[in-house]
Amino acid sequence: MPAADVNENSSSTGWYTSEVQKMMHGFGDSKHPLKETAELVEKIVKEQLIQLLNMLLEVSAKINSKKIDVKEFLILLRHNPVKLRRFCTYLQVTEFKKYAKEDDGSKDIVDFTEFPTDNQKLQSALAFLQYIDPSCYLCNVADPTKPSPLLDDTLRERNERIERMTSAMDAKCTSFKRNQPSGKFQDWLLKDFSAPDVAMNATTWSILSYFAYETIAQIVDLAFIVRRDNTAGQVNDAVERNVVPRVSPANADLSKPTWSNSMRPLQVAEVTEAIRRFNNTHNSMFAPFRRIGVPPPGYRLLAL
Repeated sequence: MPAADVNENSSSTGWYTSEVQKMMHGFGDSKHPLKETAELVEKIVKEQLIQLLNMLLEVSAKINSKKIDVKEFLILLRHNPVKLRRFCTYLQVTEFKKYAKEDDGSKDIVDFTEFPTDNQKLQSALAFLQYIDPSCYLCNVADPTKPSPLLDDTLRERNERIERMTSAMDAKCTSFKRNQPSGKFQDWLLKDFSAPDVAMNATTWSILSYFAYETIAQIVDLAFIVRRDNTAGQVNDAVERNVVPRVSPANADLSKPTWSNSMRPLQVAEVTEAIRRFNNTHNSMFAPFRRIGVPPPGYRLLAL
């Protein structure tokens, strides 16, 4: 499937620049991410979501569904157990947030023993996974209530990065729907995309917002890998020129930069290179994450 055409001069660009900057900071970028980098990230996210909508429409047509619901997303995620589990964890968390919102707020501490175990969205999703995979493999690896048999290195590294920078953070991660006027997210996404002829309820739009959030996280993850590779190359060149002393691998930790208010924000070139590498790597997301790769057939989505 070719990449969607998104007009760079469209009036829908720049709607979420400030929100994207806050999310980028929340995922490890500088306290003040560059506006031009955030605008590029927003453009990429919109392209990706339009492609995702196209894929969802194809899936709904194949299964003769008149609406886009959770099961369409599960079908697209079934080939990536790690991200499938993340999605099911999202379904679990959204139910908890709903429960916490309905609470009267009089309690200082939430009693998790009172948390409802009959999460209808999650249970319905797991039942559908068991239906499409009778071996129950997908159901078992995706169930967030069970110990994970998978290694989610990407999420682990992201959480470690966020943990190291938490003390220097003033901004929190935001989202594409929080505190926004009703319908803004839909208007932003559908501005350059014909309205789908299938039903899309509030849950569907909330899930699309989650995928937008995950896409930004993946872009930041990949951009930091580009920076790490560039930093390693610069250090090696300096060592070869005897400009800096040679450091043993045991003492060097290029993957753990120090976060501060003076940290250099992610650059447009780093994001561009990250997306180029991703689109030219036909294997897993990070292994190998190399400069030369074989372009895969079709258009890849960061959140799938």
